[in-house]
Amino acid sequence: QPSQSTADTRRFQADLLAVCGVFRVVPSARPMGAVSSRRVSGFDLASVTTNARAIERDARDARRDHDPYYFLIQQLSGIAHMWHHDHRAKVGPGDFYLVSSTRPALFRYEGVSVQASLHLPRATMAEAFGHHPSAGLHLPAGSVMGRALNRALNRLDDSPDEIIELLAISARNAEDRDLRLTDLALRLIERRAADPGFGPAALAESLDVSLRSLQRALSTAGVSASAAIQDHRMRSVRALLRARPGMTIAACAEAAGFPDISRFTREFRAQHGLTPGQFRTTPA
Repeated sequence: QPSQSTADTRRFQADLLAVCGVFRVVPSARPMGAVSSRRVSGFDLASVTTNARAIERDARDARRDHDPYYFLIQQLSGIAHMWHHDHRAKVGPGDFYLVSSTRPALFRYEGVSVQASLHLPRATMAEAFGHHPSAGLHLPAGSVMGRALNRALNRLDDSPDEIIELLAISARNAEDRDLRLTDLALRLIERRAADPGFGPAALAESLDVSLRSLQRALSTAGVSASAAIQDHRMRSVRALLRARPGMTIAACAEAAGFPDISRFTREFRAQHGLTPGQFRTTPA
């Protein structure tokens, strides 16, 4: 529930505890703060406004929180200096920073800061991609990933899984904090090609770029968006035809992302010189 702006540091810290967990506030000379939260697609989305000198939690504070979360923090305005899990970053407007509730953290502020914090249960994150992401990820607003995350956050009501998907890609490429547009596009194709409604336009929208910009970027890798999607679907259906003899050809095609079985059969034969059925019975 929303909280009015207050000059009472104890009240602000209590509101912060209720919404975000155990954090300690180091107030400024003239303290001001407000905390609000709402539920969006099963996740808590908090807003924290403060002019505190710092907000912090040590290992003991972290142990006092019973439910482990990741906080995906977006700096909406102001500047924050964040220390977390041996990582340090200066976080400006629009930037994202990923924080684990199970580890100590320190946030120092330059004047008034406004942040949004999306609370992601660790169990949900682990189920989505098999391991916990690296805490301390800093994703600048102007980066390819930062723009994609911003769009996904704005569409949280409609597509809650996009945030988890993008963070999974970020965590697995933690050494390359600013993935190129081509790299991220190809990784999203790997994850979404099985959706028959997924195409170049949907890919460009997810990346918050124009279709023309996307095609130009992919052309440097010698590929088009449609060809990359088609290639991934073909590789998937070939694997299914070999590995799942009990599945019908139509079911294999649908699982790989082909929306039209007749068109799939024509395209498969044109590419492989065999029908899907002949391919299935031909020794590997």
